[in-house]
Amino acid sequence: MTTATGYSAEVRRRCQCLDRAGSWPESDPRVGTGVVGSLDVGTMVRLQVRLAADADRIEDARFKVFGCSAAIASASLAADRLSGATLAVAVGLDSADLATTLDLPDDKRAMAAQAVTAARAAIGDACRKAGRAVALPGNREIR
Repeated sequence: MTTATGYSAEVRRRCQCLDRAGSWPESDPRVGTGVVGSLDVGTMVRLQVRLAADADRIEDARFKVFGCSAAIASASLAADRLSGATLAVAVGLDSADLATTLDLPDDKRAMAAQAVTAARAAIGDACRKAGRAVALPGNREIR
């Protein structure tokens, strides 16, 4: 339920408990990085995934955000959903699902979309490094 402040209890909880906040070196061959937005426009999301040794699933995920509470909560939830997921499941991450789970106000739903875009870029980067192809929704393949 959204409160008078405009954010749900889940958004507030995720902004207070930043378990997956952080980063790994981009030079790590198992780490993929995706960045969306910029400081100039006010919101920047950086999401990283670390592939398992078999490169069939995401071992862990991390995020860094410059932006509002909705951006932080969206990146946090995306990182949670990615951690431990197979690549097939991970590429299906859906911004509408994130926004609904977080009960984001309509004017903040774009933050969930930014988190998903960063996640897909990170998955693509990791797969390129691993020499592995993965199909994105819409039958687009990334290598």
